[in-house]
Amino acid sequence: MKCPKCGRMMKEGKLYCEHCGEEIKIVPDFEPEIENSIHINLSHIATEITSPFEEKEAVENEDGKEKSADRKMKRRLSTKKKLFASVAVLLAGLVSVFLVLQLFFWFHPGVQYDRAQKAMERLQYEKAAAYFERALELSPADISCLAGLSRCYLELGKEEEAEALCLEILSMDPSNAEAYGRLIALYGQREQYESIHRLLLDCPDNDIKNQYSDYLAEKPEAEAKGGTYQKVMNIRLIANSTGVIYYTLDGSDPDENSDIYTNPIPLEAGPYILKAFFVNQYGVKSDMTVEEYYIDVVLPKAPDVQPKSGVYARPHLLEMEIPEDYSVYYTLDGSDPDSNSTLYDGELWMPVGHTLLRFVTVSPSGVCSEVCERQYTLDLHPLLSMEAASNQLMLTLKNAGVISDLQGGVTSKEGRNIYTYKHTMTINGHNYYFYREYYEESAGTSNATGRDYVVNYMSGECYEAVQQEDHTFRLLRIEAQEAETGENGEES
Repeated sequence: MKCPKCGRMMKEGKLYCEHCGEEIKIVPDFEPEIENSIHINLSHIATEITSPFEEKEAVENEDGKEKSADRKMKRRLSTKKKLFASVAVLLAGLVSVFLVLQLFFWFHPGVQYDRAQKAMERLQYEKAAAYFERALELSPADISCLAGLSRCYLELGKEEEAEALCLEILSMDPSNAEAYGRLIALYGQREQYESIHRLLLDCPDNDIKNQYSDYLAEKPEAEAKGGTYQKVMNIRLIANSTGVIYYTLDGSDPDENSDIYTNPIPLEAGPYILKAFFVNQYGVKSDMTVEEYYIDVVLPKAPDVQPKSGVYARPHLLEMEIPEDYSVYYTLDGSDPDSNSTLYDGELWMPVGHTLLRFVTVSPSGVCSEVCERQYTLDLHPLLSMEAASNQLMLTLKNAGVISDLQGGVTSKEGRNIYTYKHTMTINGHNYYFYREYYEESAGTSNATGRDYVVNYMSGECYEAVQQEDHTFRLLRIEAQEAETGENGEES
């Protein structure tokens, strides 16, 4: 059959043109008004047929009528008999046409489909379902009828029947977007997210997968595939949607207690077996990704930090030798250091109290050495606490006119100075708390001013500490904005 609109050939039994979408009207819609009209016309004809018999009775009952009237009546009856025969034939023909039309309507799927569509427009879903069911009896593989009936079943609360019809549609048309949408909505209402995941995994249409990607849990993809590399690697894992990636590097199977992927995974030297899986926001788990790597690089030597671990009564500067172009990073919380940790800049004083420090050397190519660990206990026995020393410094700076009040206010400026404790240190054999000065603006931002101060935690004396080119400090007394040579008048 050809489409009446675009002229292209259509498949047998199709109700809509696949090329232009034109609806194919195989027969005109049968309306109840036509049936009523037929019944009315037939009633009128029957009335006309019976009237001659009534007239005949009237003539026969009249006594004394003339014979001529009898002859006329006979002629009239003969004529009307002929008319009756003609009407009877016409009536039989009309009845036959009516029955043929009824049979045609009953046995044509297109008519049943149109009736179902009109019933759905009037929200008469039970009636529409009956028409769709009849259409499917006549044309079981009609996807349009299957889709319409699945919608009716959903509206009528027949979820299992609707689900079965949608799955039947997908068995015939694996890329049917309407069936996917209906099934995903149904499974979503039931919170059957695993069913949605499995449904989408089998979907051959990437556009449909992308549309519902939040429900899909595909296994994470490693940006760099497994293999041997002569450089340090940072492995980036990619998931298809929002969720969490769990991984291991030792070849063991990860679970939800394993490391969570938040940043690229550093691979420094030696063999690694990366295993990872993804859990989406609906709790659906993906299959596992497995990649094997071998990083063929030479590890740098771990730093030799001095002094060694132990208990100390006064602060010491921590020192080590660092090869040219290499760097040392450290942590104070016991975690493993790497190139994202604190950079050792050549000046690190032993912290007060008990501290675990961990150091690592990093080569120019990013390879980390083994970790060097130091544990120190620095017991100062100071006469001034840090808080008392901070108050003494603020009072000294106020008396010298550096600040206008004990809150750090600065004359002619809206902000204030803040003095932050950094560490303890030894200068010329005396022990000090070291403070760095910051200027805090009224908006809350702060920046270092470049001035540092120290407070002798035994005597309470305060000095400005000026660092020299050789990294030693010269101490200047704080006296009314005038700088003088510091304690003992010597450089450290």
